[in-house]
Amino acid sequence: MAREKKRVSSTGVSLTGDLPDTRAMVGLLAPYARGAWRWFSLQTTLALLSIFVGLATPALAAVAIDQAVAGRIGWGFLGLAGAMAASALLGTASGPVASRFGITLGGRLTRRMVAHALDMGLPGRRPFDDGDLLNRVGSLAPGMSRYASTMLRVGTGLAMVVGSLAALLFLHWLFVVVWVVGVGLLAVLARRFMAVLSAEQSGYEELMGRMVNAYTDALAGRRTIRAAGTVDREIDRVTQPLPALAATTRNILRVMGRGAVVMASADTGVLVATAGAGIWLLAGGDLTPGALLAAVRYAQMAYNNVAGVFDNGWFHIALLRSQAARVMEVVDTPAMKQESREPPPEGAPGDIELDDVTVHGEVSDILRGVNLRIPTGTTIALVGESGVGKTTLATLVGRLHDPDGGTVRIDGERLVAWPSEALAKRVAYAFESPALLGDTVRDAITLGYDASDAEVKAAARSVEADAFVQRLPHGYETLLDETPMSGGERQRLGLARAALRDSPTLVLDDALSSLDVATAARVFAALGSLSKDRTAIIVAHRASTAASADVVAWLVDGRIHRVAPHGELWGDPAYRAAFMGRSPQGTATARAEDG
Repeated sequence: MAREKKRVSSTGVSLTGDLPDTRAMVGLLAPYARGAWRWFSLQTTLALLSIFVGLATPALAAVAIDQAVAGRIGWGFLGLAGAMAASALLGTASGPVASRFGITLGGRLTRRMVAHALDMGLPGRRPFDDGDLLNRVGSLAPGMSRYASTMLRVGTGLAMVVGSLAALLFLHWLFVVVWVVGVGLLAVLARRFMAVLSAEQSGYEELMGRMVNAYTDALAGRRTIRAAGTVDREIDRVTQPLPALAATTRNILRVMGRGAVVMASADTGVLVATAGAGIWLLAGGDLTPGALLAAVRYAQMAYNNVAGVFDNGWFHIALLRSQAARVMEVVDTPAMKQESREPPPEGAPGDIELDDVTVHGEVSDILRGVNLRIPTGTTIALVGESGVGKTTLATLVGRLHDPDGGTVRIDGERLVAWPSEALAKRVAYAFESPALLGDTVRDAITLGYDASDAEVKAAARSVEADAFVQRLPHGYETLLDETPMSGGERQRLGLARAALRDSPTLVLDDALSSLDVATAARVFAALGSLSKDRTAIIVAHRASTAASADVVAWLVDGRIHRVAPHGELWGDPAYRAAFMGRSPQGTATARAEDG
């Protein structure tokens, strides 16, 4: 798509990408206009009728005045009354039609943007943080529907300008000369204002995205922040862009204010010059009183529409283009790749294979040439010091993250061949901090899965969640907003969600960390007994958890260092240090229990 070079804002914000031109904007909106074009066609029809009525009104007024000066009431008065009534009706109808078009197009665009954002996967494989992506998809994308209506408004304004100038030329060529000189200067100034405004708005959106993202991060980690006593520091971090944001806002308002002053001054100057030329022509007998009034009105119409094209048209388009650049960066980001082959049957067991898998990080590779085979029915613990890539490796199995190099297979089939829905049924996840979505506790466990009450309770009992749920005011129907829970209780609801699906592969990403050792052991045993063919992958930070696994994959510096049973590895001081988060020479208190 064609783009125009983006300027840098006055606050010095470094901006990425280019501003889209008209072709790129149409290319963005056209795929989502299905069902909306009929409203846009009706809006266009009303605009054309408004142009005709608007241009006819001054001429009819001139005829009516000249007839009144001649002492008679003729067709001019009737025509003027009809034009005024038609103008009122068209103005009344245009608003709802434009709103319906914007809602239809904006709704389709927003739904597609949300779907595409989900298709890009979780943080780590997409280039947008949560807050930034929310701002782009939830705030900026819906506003893109205004572009078509704005372009129509610009077209209508230009048509009114051309028609008004034609009428002025018909009355006398001097009116056109006066008008062109006055408005020519305005056009030069307005172009400069629009360029500056585009850069300032781009800077504003960039700063706002940073601030929203910082706020989202702080909100997600609010308990950690409070526990660390760093609330004030987090407030400073979240609000750090505020001075630049305020400066950019002031610059935007300053530019718009200057533009308004220039346009208002030019309006007065054009009307005074037109009236002066008309009086001179009237005194010479070259103009009638009605024609003089019509000339002033046409000059005013031409100027107002030029001002509207700049102010409500091109200036507004400048803002939309700067916002669209951020939306298009999301659109241009490819979704998770999927091939066209059919996946294996649902529920079929399969070996998991990682072949020369590499995942890049911001500074260095997170995983480097990982080769690992997990036979069907195996429970494997991923062990290693913090930052070696355990969680990243676990996310590859369910395609929550795609590798930058290498291949991940289940039963010999590349995961890129699997539809996301089929893969979600084959691989169930339980996380350290599970997101509890929905209205009630039951909703949080089922999460779109169609299950009976008995099945939900059985899944909760299997992970020792049923007892505390039954103590809630309304049991499984208790509203989540009214259910304060500990970290362990939240983890058990996440585990119940995974147990309910009884998928052939279960991934526990430190999902037992908030449970005591005895409870964690019982929950782990219950999950393992749900399916005899179940494959379990556990991100383990406790030695007791690793000891419960059939085999341990020990990661060091993003690579598989050894694959062996926990008891065999325990004799290595470096392995024991992995549970302490420190080198073998360290003296920190270990998270490990006796191995």
